[in-house]
Amino acid sequence: MVNVLISTYNGEKYIREQLDSILQQSCKDIKIYVRDDGSSDRTVSILKEYEDQNRITLILGENVGYGRSFYKLLQIADQGDYWSFCDQDDVWLPDKVKWAVEWLDAQPETVPALFGNAYELTDETLKTSYGVQRSPRYRLDFRRALTDCVYQGFAMTFNARLRELMLMAGENEITSHDWWGMLLAVRFGIHYFDDRIAVKHRRLKSSISGMDMKNRVKWLKNTLKEGHPGIRSCAKEYMRLFGGRSDKESRYAQWFTFEKYNLKASLCKSFYPGRWRPLLSSEIVIRILMLIGRV
Repeated sequence: MVNVLISTYNGEKYIREQLDSILQQSCKDIKIYVRDDGSSDRTVSILKEYEDQNRITLILGENVGYGRSFYKLLQIADQGDYWSFCDQDDVWLPDKVKWAVEWLDAQPETVPALFGNAYELTDETLKTSYGVQRSPRYRLDFRRALTDCVYQGFAMTFNARLRELMLMAGENEITSHDWWGMLLAVRFGIHYFDDRIAVKHRRLKSSISGMDMKNRVKWLKNTLKEGHPGIRSCAKEYMRLFGGRSDKESRYAQWFTFEKYNLKASLCKSFYPGRWRPLLSSEIVIRILMLIGRV
C-alpha cells in the first residue's frame, strides 16, 4: 500500500482536482492522508466531502508550516509499504504511483530507497508549459545534494526504511522534508529518477517556488538576510544524528552548520574545485552566498 501525504493551506482553488487525480491512479492500493495546516478558506469543507465518502483520512491542525505539517503526516501514516508526498495544487498523471511501486518493489526492503518522477512545469491553467524537469545530467553525490534539492516532494515515493531514517530527525528541526529525505537516500541508500513525466506541477505566482523575477529577487533578499534554512537545518540535523563519523560527508555537512560567520568554512565552500549547481548562473550565486556566509 502507498500512503499519499498531503498538507493543505488555503488550497480551495485546486485541491479537488488534485485529489481526483490521485483517486484515478491506475494503481488502486492507495491511502490518502490530508492534514490541513489551519486554512481560512473553503479547503476544509471540500476535504470533508471526501472524508465523508471514506476516500481520505483528514487531520485538522494548527498552522505549523509545510515542513512540520508533512513531518506530522509521516508520523501518523505508520502502516504501509511506501509513502508519497503530494502538493495541494498539482495534477498526477494516471501511472505515477504504478511506476514508483514497480521500481520500489524491485529494491531490497532493508535499504533506504527513493524514487522520483519527471514533471512538467505549467502555469495555473495547466495549458502553458514552462518545460520538463528530468533527471540531473551529473552524478548526484552527498556534497551536491547538500545544496541542490533534485528530488522535489510532490514527485517523491520512498520505502519504509527511508521513512524510519527521516523520522529520526526532530520535528522542529527540519524545514524541508523533501530535502531531508533526498539527503538520507543519497548518503545511506539508493535513489532513482524516472524520466517519464508523472506530474503536472503548477507554478503559482503566490507560491514560494514561483518562477517570475519578483519571486526570485524576493528569495535572494530573504537568503541574504536570514541565510538558507533548508540547507542549514538538514546539515545540522545530519551532524547531530550521524556526524560522529570521520568521513568526507561529515566534513561537507559541517561547513553548512554554523549560525555565525565562519571564515574557514565559507572559504572551503566557495572555492571548492567541484561544481555545486548545474547552471552557471546558479553556481555563481550560490558561491557568493557561501562566501558571505548566507549558505
